[in-house]
Amino acid sequence: WLGRNGYLLTFQNITLLEEAYIQAKQLDDLKSRWIRTVSHELRTPLNGVMGVFQLLEHNEIGKAYRKLVETGIGASQTLLLYISDLLDYFQLQAGTFNVSPKEFTLDDVISR
Repeated sequence: WLGRNGYLLTFQNITLLEEAYIQAKQLDDLKSRWIRTVSHELRTPLNGVMGVFQLLEHNEIGKAYRKLVETGIGASQTLLLYISDLLDYFQLQAGTFNVSPKEFTLDDVISR
């Protein structure tokens, strides 16, 4: 069969292309599973760390320790946000990202 650009494609070429497509699809599926697993494995201990900081925040501690706890909470929240953004990016790339409407005020978004 003569292709669009005049190249001759044999059954052997088509079989190789099909095999390459199947292999690429399998690698893409493997990447998606790996990302979901890593995301879960990072979030679980991070949520534990955040929980400990929040418990400390609600106890009587000195000013110096309170500042450390606040720093830990802020850093943990930022890291959790980065992990979520990374997972969202890969879901967008895979075409599995779900968008749901959410109410917000523009002033709150701008003030961040």
